[in-house]
Amino acid sequence: MSPTDILRLLLKNWKLLLAVPLALGGSLFYFTRHEAKSYASETTIYTGIASGYSLTGNSESDYFRTSNAFDNLLSLIKSRETKEHAACYLLASHLQLKELDANQLSWASLSRMRALLPAALRRQLTGPTLAATQRNVTAYASANDTNELYRLLNSHDPVYSVEALGKVNATRINSSDLIKLELETEDAAICRATLALTTQVFLAEYRSLRMSQTAVVIRYYEVEAEKALKRLNDAEEKFLVFNRDNNIINYYEQTKYIAGEREYLYSDINKIEMQYAGALAALAAVDKKLAGRGASLLSSAELLRQRKHLENLNTEIANQQLFARQQETDAAPRTQQLQVQAAETVLAIRTTLNDHYAQLNSVEGIPSKGLLDEWVKNMLEATENKAKLEVMGRRKGEFMAEYHKMAPLGAMLKRIEREIDLTQKTYFALFTSLNDSKASQQNNELTTNLKIVAPPFLPSQARGGKRLVLVAGGAFGGFFFVAATLLGMGLLDKSLRMPSVAQAQTGLPVLGLLPAHPIHPFKKTKKPAKAPKPRDHSYEHAAAEHLARQVLRRVSAAPARPFVAGVLSPLRQEGKTTVVQSLAQSCNAGGLPTLALYPEGTDAGPANDYTRYYSPAQATLHRWNLAELTQPRAADVQLVLIEFPALLEATYPVTLLPELSLVLLTLKASRSWKLTDQQAVADLRAATAAPVEIVLCGVARYDSTDLVIPAAKVA
Repeated sequence: MSPTDILRLLLKNWKLLLAVPLALGGSLFYFTRHEAKSYASETTIYTGIASGYSLTGNSESDYFRTSNAFDNLLSLIKSRETKEHAACYLLASHLQLKELDANQLSWASLSRMRALLPAALRRQLTGPTLAATQRNVTAYASANDTNELYRLLNSHDPVYSVEALGKVNATRINSSDLIKLELETEDAAICRATLALTTQVFLAEYRSLRMSQTAVVIRYYEVEAEKALKRLNDAEEKFLVFNRDNNIINYYEQTKYIAGEREYLYSDINKIEMQYAGALAALAAVDKKLAGRGASLLSSAELLRQRKHLENLNTEIANQQLFARQQETDAAPRTQQLQVQAAETVLAIRTTLNDHYAQLNSVEGIPSKGLLDEWVKNMLEATENKAKLEVMGRRKGEFMAEYHKMAPLGAMLKRIEREIDLTQKTYFALFTSLNDSKASQQNNELTTNLKIVAPPFLPSQARGGKRLVLVAGGAFGGFFFVAATLLGMGLLDKSLRMPSVAQAQTGLPVLGLLPAHPIHPFKKTKKPAKAPKPRDHSYEHAAAEHLARQVLRRVSAAPARPFVAGVLSPLRQEGKTTVVQSLAQSCNAGGLPTLALYPEGTDAGPANDYTRYYSPAQATLHRWNLAELTQPRAADVQLVLIEFPALLEATYPVTLLPELSLVLLTLKASRSWKLTDQQAVADLRAATAAPVEIVLCGVARYDSTDLVIPAAKVA
């Protein structure tokens, strides 16, 4: 279907295309006459998520993190919990009213609220303060799922239901830090109150959610830090007790000092042992030289006592000198005193020897005085070294005992120090995390302090309703539905409705057409009681004249007279008689004598010289030819029109077909072309050599433009 065909189809049904939209629009206009008014308000909140300042500074924000934060924020606004709390708070604020307050709700909304809840329940829920009423409403609604408030929250109520609060539209304003909340309701005061309460509930829940996250973390780190500090104190106390019990001031310095003193002591012992061995050898040599009375002198009780006293003094002096070096104490006075006593004792020994023995020479001839001096000297050195060796031996034992005591203490002390270090690091890490969490909490307190930039306002003007939109939509929908239906029917229509379609389906040329209501020159109609509206017959006249001109053109081109045209159709009631009548009338009026032959039983007017009737059965039976069928005829007849019975429904005289000069096949425009019609045309062409052309009958004015009809007026 071409665009021209579509336009023609729509213009053909312009009354239907106009009537249905008008009817739908008018119906919607009537039924929406009581449409409720609508009021809209909005509020704007500053979040500071994208570019706000925090404890860490105004750093560059991450796009995905910012987007996720805004998604969480918007999801929290649209969450069911926020809607339920806001609905409960709204109902509580209305229950708290003792009288009508136009800033809270209208009289109609107040009456409606009182009708929703019984008076006893309203008294039960209303508390002395708004906060108490809010608690009562929330507790009662969450008590069970069968009470009035629970059913109200989960109903389709336009004010107090979760569904009504779900109409709050929350969006981010472009890429800014601002969020806008919008709402449209039938009550201006309720619109503003709903937005204000939704904002209040949302801000509280958002702050609680953000702060609860860090509060749990901070509590965890506080507990763990306290435990770590207790473990650290216990480890340090253990370290203190260990040092006190083992007399440790500085283990590493002490062990270093002990090791150094031990090496020094070993060196001194070796040195003194060598000196002692030399002194003993020298003393033995002197004793050998002093054999006899000299030996008995050295063994006297007095001398032995003095030697013993000298040994004790030397031992004490060695002790004083050794401990004075090791303990870093000032023992010089005591040492000097002992040395003086030792010198006196030595002098006493010399005196004893001088008094008891006066021999001057030895057995070898050496002066006895020199041997005694040498003996005293060696005796003194041996006694001194012996005393030192005894003292150093005891000190060596003490050093070894101290060394063996300190050696295992190092491992134990290392373990205690490692425990202290590990516990200290754990405590410092937990303390650092605790400080970071507290900083994060402070940062959350700073960043969760959302600010209402533009609070919700009380709308004073109602928004334009949806009435005009519904009316326009209904009218457009009706037009679209009718147009779509017509186009669908046009696409599915297989009828011959117009000349171009008939020619395409049948493969036969279209000679002409006749309208759906042609002018019938002979049919008599009853006179109506009321005169009908005059009809424009220009299209009918133009169609008849066009058909007549086409036939006359062929008649004038034919060499022989009369020109015989047969009018046939596959089925009955396809306009054969109308075509013959129209052509006969037009040709006779145009000066071309025309004879019209109709089958018997046809209502074509009275018979005369130019109108006759014949019997198709007799013509078939007796095989009449054209001369026999038209006798007698007027001598001036130049055109003979013969109407044949229906090809597929009746018997027709085949003997007349070869004598035809033109075959006019009449077809109804409302019918479709079938295989039986094709076969009938094939049989017809086999019986005559005359060209077969179509006359399409019942064509609407809008489908007639395929043929050139100058006089036609297409609306």
